[in-house]
Amino acid sequence: MTLGDFLKRELSSAAPWNCSTLAADWCLELGHPDFAANWRNFTNPVDCEEVQTDAGSLLALWECGIDDGLPVVEGEPRTGDIAVIRVAGLEAGAIFSGERWVLKAQRGLHFLAPDVVEVVKAWRP
Repeated sequence: MTLGDFLKRELSSAAPWNCSTLAADWCLELGHPDFAANWRNFTNPVDCEEVQTDAGSLLALWECGIDDGLPVVEGEPRTGDIAVIRVAGLEAGAIFSGERWVLKAQRGLHFLAPDVVEVVKAWRP
């Protein structure tokens, strides 16, 4: 499956989600383990915030879930890379489309230009 096909499928998905599931589902499509398995079912915003706070941050959750399973991206991201990004002071999980960072939110997928995003840490699935 290509990233484009995956994102098209996600556009029509009504499955419960949190800020990690888009990137975790992409990794699953590529044959990697589910790095978000331990918090995938937390989809209520209050519960999501609590899970992140208990871990220290969204980044800490991802680092624990990914461990050494994926290489860290050094330099510029490539199409299909995943990351914890920061936008307007908030952290979220995203996938790089090659031109934009893609994240899931209440009203579907959002495509953000790289110049409005701070990449906290990225991995290459």
